[in-house]
Amino acid sequence: MQPLQRNQLKAVALETEATATYARYQWGPMTVAEQLELHEHRAFQEKYWTVQRWAWVGYGFVVVAALLGLSGAGGVFARARIQADGNEIDYPRFARWQTQDTISIAFAPTGEADRRILLSPEFGRGIAIEGTHPRPSRSSATAAGEELIVHVRPGERAMAKIRIKPDAPGIVRATMSIDGARAAVTLIILP
Repeated sequence: MQPLQRNQLKAVALETEATATYARYQWGPMTVAEQLELHEHRAFQEKYWTVQRWAWVGYGFVVVAALLGLSGAGGVFARARIQADGNEIDYPRFARWQTQDTISIAFAPTGEADRRILLSPEFGRGIAIEGTHPRPSRSSATAAGEELIVHVRPGERAMAKIRIKPDAPGIVRATMSIDGARAAVTLIILP
């Protein structure tokens, strides 16, 4: 008997496989995996699908958080307002690193023309002050922090805006003082 040629071996293999498939078909209905003759790891696939679904839930939470303002660009929770002895401070709760933002101060009406804003030293460590409006009549750096004196009309509810630019990502816990009334401020700086 002569040795089988390569093409003859392939033909025998295909015939054997076709016979086995036909035999399986005769013994009962085949599953889809048997019909496609796939060798899959079902347990691994189900674990992978579970991980995918949890990832979808996680991505959904990220989108909802961004829409609520937790990414620092608008939304319900993006800004915070606090009161300090009748004065109102509106500041960004979540700010972006190297992105300009604004702290707004609404002064309570008093008989004084010069209003004193004191920013604690923690502001200087994590946040750069780019400018103020109205321009302060006097500013100085003291051991207690940066002091800004703003001239306003007495008896009116005046506004001041401080433009800030965070220097590094992190959490800045500082205090602001307006005419001696202190208020704690926490800014979360995102990259």
